[in-house]
Formats: sequence, C-alpha cells, structure tokens
Amino acid sequence: MKKLAFAVTAASGAAAFIANHEADASTQHTVKSGESLWTISQQYGVSVEEIKQNNNINNNIVFPGQVIEIGGSSSQEGSSSNTTSQSSGGTTHTVKSGESLNIIANNYGVTVDELVSANNLNGYIIQPNQTLTIPGTTGAGGSGGNTTQTSNTNTASTASDQNLYDWGQCTWHVFNRRAETGQPISTYWWNADHWANNAAADGYTVNNTPSAGSILQTYSGAVGHVAYVEQVNPDGSILISEMNYNTPPGTVDYRTIPASEVSSYNYIH
Repeated sequence: MKKLAFAVTAASGAAAFIANHEADASTQHTVKSGESLWTISQQYGVSVEEIKQNNNINNNIVFPGQVIEIGGSSSQEGSSSNTTSQSSGGTTHTVKSGESLNIIANNYGVTVDELVSANNLNGYIIQPNQTLTIPGTTGAGGSGGNTTQTSNTNTASTASDQNLYDWGQCTWHVFNRRAETGQPISTYWWNADHWANNAAADGYTVNNTPSAGSILQTYSGAVGHVAYVEQVNPDGSILISEMNYNTPPGTVDYRTIPASEVSSYNYIH
C-alpha cells in the first residue's frame, strides 16, 4: 500500500508540473499585414487585454512583422486600483474601464484640451489603469476652478446628445467619440456616404487634410464608411478608431492609415 501511495503521489506531482509548465508556456506570433489585436485574440482564444499585458502594449496598435507573445504569465502582476490620489503637483486620476477624457474632464471641472495638454497626449486615446494629471486642482475630483467650455458654433442647430445611428455601426461609434471629446455632431446625417455633404450643409469644414478629432469619410462600400481620427503622426500617417470594418459591430478597432493614402479621404472638422 505504501508503494502504491508513493506512485500515486509521484504521478500527481508530475501532472502538476506539466500543467504548470503548460500554463507558463507561450506562443510567439508574428503580426501579418491587416491583422489587429482583436483578430489575433480570436485566433488564439485569448482576450485583447491579456495580449496587451503580456507584451507591455499600452494601446491597441500592432505592426506587420512585430513579434508578440500569446499566453504565458502576464508581465503585469495584478492591476492598480481605480483611485484618485493627491500629489505635490495636484490631483492624479487612474483611468477606469469605460472612461473617456470627456467623462474625466466633466468629473473634475476641466476641459478635455486641458487634460490633453497637462498629460502631453498626442490624441484622445486613454487606457484603463493609466494615470492622468488633473490640471488646476488640489484635491479629489468634482470641484475644478472656473473653466470655460468652448463649443463648436457649427453644431448649435444640428447636434444632438441622443445617438440615433444604428448600434455598433461606424456612424454610431463616430457620433459617440465626438460626443466624448466635446465635439458633438448631428444625429441626422444618415448613412456614412452622405456625411460629407450633410456636414458641409450644416456648416462644418470638409477637406482632405486630417486633424486629431476630425472625421474620416469615404464613399467606398455599399453605404460608405466613417472613422474617428485619434491622432496625426509625425510621419503624416494617421491613427483612426472605427467600428464594423475589420471587426464585428460594437467592437472598436484601430488602424494606421499610411501618409501616402491620407489625402484620398474626406475629413469633417
């Protein structure tokens, strides 16, 4: 009986070692052209957040030829708590999942532009657990100074705070991103292929030069497509966020448009 017990114990120990080894094992994946974190996560049955944590990726951008680790132990143990703290330079805020710059700005009584400037951001993308400095504050949020929110004069008669576009579509996403960044647009511009003309009719500037916060518009596809310009890169390329292009409806994806292709799109400012 003692020999049997020893055999069982040894077998159990071996199984535990193998299971632990497999849990720590990882696969290397070389990013192909057209792939995104979402498509890679679906291929391997893991989450986008897990891939980002394992590779210390702070945004949703991957590049062709980039080698990333799939599975294995996360390089970030645990996550920081959703807290607001006070430092000698003022208040800092740890971004919670689902928050945007507009939500945080309203909470502290500052503007989105002030947050962007105080944190040297190149666009409007923020990530959960990112720490932001809140300008002009000395304590926890909700009681900022006397700040003035400027509004786009073009939106006075057409902007709506209710998103009437179809859920999960590119138009639905862009309407929400503009609202989040304090740049509301009309909810009545119809399908994406009508946006440039309807925006121009409402007094918006439409040209072929992008800027952070502008709307990329194209007539390609059955009903066109729109995306939100998150940032303009130093090399002239642009980072856009969008829905229902390479991902299912309701899932946000990010793409970089090469500088050579940027001027082929319309941009609504």
